[in-house]
Parts: sequence; structure tokens; C-alpha cells
Amino acid sequence: MNESARFQRLIEITLLFLTCTSLMHAQSLLSELKAEHDPAKRSEMALNFAENAFDNARAFYVKGEIDKGDAQLEQMTNVLNECVVSLAEAHKGKFYKKAELKVAYLLRRMEGLMDDIDLPQRGWAEQSERKVEEIHDKILDGVMRK
Repeated sequence: MNESARFQRLIEITLLFLTCTSLMHAQSLLSELKAEHDPAKRSEMALNFAENAFDNARAFYVKGEIDKGDAQLEQMTNVLNECVVSLAEAHKGKFYKKAELKVAYLLRRMEGLMDDIDLPQRGWAEQSERKVEEIHDKILDGVMRK
């Protein structure tokens, strides 16, 4: 095997390792969320995880690591979906309102992030923004019902 092929193989193995590691981390966050039995605490944890994931995504985008930023936005939407499920289990209007305010703030931050990302690299971020808007609508619907 020549040097170029060996280097290419090393890159492929490294990328596979990084992908597996990020998937395991995302699974561990969701497992940690689902382990919490109190739906109110679970929704609060999910909101905190979402904010951290957004902060990480912004940092990765600033560094030019678009794939890692995209993965963090995916993780953010996953934990926000878990938040919606937890809120439905809690059946308390005050939890919906708190979540609605935090997700609305995340949406405003997403708009700012979109301004910072170059147009050709916005694909996943735009899709994530639409997902967060849908999640916000679900939470807002819950606020109105309670």
C-alpha cells in the first residue's frame, strides 16, 4: 500500500471514529434525559442541554467546523423534542410557559447564527431552524391549552 492510500485510509478511520463518538454522546444525553422520572425536571434538563448544544454549535461554526456544528444542532433539536414529550407528561401550564420563553430565545439566537454562517454552508442550520420553529409552535400550543 502506498503512502497516499495509507493516509486516505487513516482519514477514513478517523472520521468513522469521530462519527461513532458523537453518536454515542448524543445517545448518552438522551439516555440521561429519559432516566429522569420527573417530567418537569426532564423538560428543564432538556432545555439546558439544548442551550449548551447551541453554544457548542456556534463555537464550531466560528471555527469553520461545519459538520460538528451541524451535529450539535441535530442534538439540540433531539433534546427539544424530548422536552415537548416531557411537557405533555407534566400537564402544567407554568412549565410550558418557561419552555416557550427559552425556545423563543433559542430561535432568536438561531437567526443571529444564520447571519454569521456563509450562505453555502447554511443547509443544515436552516433545516434546524425550521425544526425549532415547529417545536416552538408545539410548545406555544401547549401554553394556549393550559
